[in-house]
Amino acid sequence: MDQYLGKKYKLKCSENLDEFLKSLGIGFLSRKAAAAVSPVCELTRDEDGTYTYIFSTPIRTLKYVFKLGEEVILERADGAKMKSTFTIEGDDFVQIEVHENGKVSKHVRSFSEDKLVVVSTIEGWDGKAIRTYDRVY
Repeated sequence: MDQYLGKKYKLKCSENLDEFLKSLGIGFLSRKAAAAVSPVCELTRDEDGTYTYIFSTPIRTLKYVFKLGEEVILERADGAKMKSTFTIEGDDFVQIEVHENGKVSKHVRSFSEDKLVVVSTIEGWDGKAIRTYDRVY
């Protein structure tokens, strides 16, 4: 994972994002806003082991600060709160979210030199959302 720290990735395409957000209980306008932006993502780590994941759009920037394996309360782009725990599993960066409505989602971020692929699933939905980001040089 260290080789991908500090690199920026911009959204290129999404599959099944609307269905994922709908199954999470996100309203129509928020879903459409999420589909309309192309966020830039960056993961960094401080000397003390604290990670920061920045998710920037022209509308809003989210900054998640956390330590691996420790639950933190974060805010989604729509303002709702969620409990999140981040881990590293092999070459994947994994986030488990417990939302205010009790639903549990999982985001597996697979980094490579040129791409970031995020696969998102949620309990109670048989599909998966896939978002592919290209590295910004």
